[in-house]
Amino acid sequence: MPKNTTKEKTGSDLYAEWVEIPRSFIESALQIKTEDQRRILFEFNNVQNMLYQKIDAIRQQKKPVRIIILKARQEGVSTFTEGMIFQDTSLKPNVNSLIVAHEPESTEAIFEMSKLFYDMMPKLIRPLKRYDNKKQLVFDNPDEKARVEKPGLRSRIVIATAGKVKIGRGLTIHNFHGSEVAFWKDGKELMLSVMQAIPDLPNTMVILESTANGFGGDGEYFYNMVQDARSGKNDFELIFLPWHLMPKYSIPFSSEEEKTKFTETLDVYEKEIQKSFNLKLKQLNWRRWAIKNKCGGDTDKFKQEYPITIEEAFVASASTVIPKQHIEAQRKFIREPIDKLDGDVLIYGHVKNNHYYSLGGDPSEGAGRDDSAFTVIDKMTGREVAHYANNRIPPDLFAKKMVKTAEYFQNAIIVPEINGHGIAVLNELQKLEYPNIFRQRYYDHTSKQWTRRLGWKTTKITKPLMVDEFKEGLREEEIGMSSAATVGQMLTFVHTNEAGHHGMGAETGQKDDRLISAMLAWQGLKDLPSEFIYD
Repeated sequence: MPKNTTKEKTGSDLYAEWVEIPRSFIESALQIKTEDQRRILFEFNNVQNMLYQKIDAIRQQKKPVRIIILKARQEGVSTFTEGMIFQDTSLKPNVNSLIVAHEPESTEAIFEMSKLFYDMMPKLIRPLKRYDNKKQLVFDNPDEKARVEKPGLRSRIVIATAGKVKIGRGLTIHNFHGSEVAFWKDGKELMLSVMQAIPDLPNTMVILESTANGFGGDGEYFYNMVQDARSGKNDFELIFLPWHLMPKYSIPFSSEEEKTKFTETLDVYEKEIQKSFNLKLKQLNWRRWAIKNKCGGDTDKFKQEYPITIEEAFVASASTVIPKQHIEAQRKFIREPIDKLDGDVLIYGHVKNNHYYSLGGDPSEGAGRDDSAFTVIDKMTGREVAHYANNRIPPDLFAKKMVKTAEYFQNAIIVPEINGHGIAVLNELQKLEYPNIFRQRYYDHTSKQWTRRLGWKTTKITKPLMVDEFKEGLREEEIGMSSAATVGQMLTFVHTNEAGHHGMGAETGQKDDRLISAMLAWQGLKDLPSEFIYD
């Protein structure tokens, strides 16, 4: 795109072009500071170009921009977003923009960036006045036409720190940027008040971005937002920006000999990501350097700060029950559903006449808290072929839906958990006379002998058994989960002392119903033949 064309055009010409094409304004009129403190014209990098194209495509559809970005460090996301907000606010009247950062230092840095945008802006198009007290930029009559026809119009950019933001009643916000959302205190409450001030109109933009901060504590809100966006449960579109998108994250070799020696030392994980993401050796060379020099030799910290997959970004918790490498390995099995059964049961694989199937079901009361979830696994492949979760379905209707799905998969064996509301589900399964219900082996202390009972009862003895056998299946890659939501729950399944969890369960504020249903289905496979038996 041509640069420095401002001298050839009048203020009106520039305004007409720049208000219509944000990129033209940003790359021709705005300047940024480099890492060595030089001032240069803002020119989009790979990531910024990708984000601009995404926003432009949304606006072409006349839709409001609602984006959540999970990113690696230092990709230029904040700089890009401030440029987009500055363009909209400095060139148009009556635009209110709010930027919230996670700490005072970041707030100050964003404010200084925005002031530099203004200071270096061409005088022909610069708004008449600027106020920069209290981290605000207030523009008087930004539209040149408005200066003559409607004097007194204003637009403003307010820059604040999370925890110190107060959204007034009646305030309308047109642009909002949430920076490093995973590190906000009380992020959910802040976002509720902000979103109430933003009209659902095509001329509004909301961009939330952050590196990961685990899935508990301050990071819980951002983690949940990412997972909900990923599964289509909120209005945000998820954009994931792994580290390898940035050309600067590479270190060339000094000689072919050095390159050869490096190749010989690649470990299994490095070879896997090299193949999966078509990485160059100089990118892997940078990765090793960054682990040592940026992350103190902590590989998990590197994965959190510079992830290559969404799962990797959140997997840094030390208390995760399922080994991190097993969770990461599941990404190659995740896929989109190919069909739906009964309106809302996700189908990932076609029924095969010579295969056996197991359906594990984890019931809830259906009161809007925990999900009632079930998972169907193919005995012959170990792949998840169907999935369902709903927090409003009553136990009896959940049982009916399980039966309908099990019948679809050739009378799959049903493994219902019979703790709590599971008793009602089991009773309904028996009332429906479903013939293929799992029988759990257990020791009867009254009769002092081993026997079996319908369903699966989770206890302090049986839960570790169920979890350990599922982990073994993951380790040997005998299990392949199709549902991204289930793999996501593996990340938040942790060691805990909370009552009723038998030593392990979902992190506070998270769920494990989908994962438990998969573990139950895995148990059911043990009661099925390894080869199909024809009648």
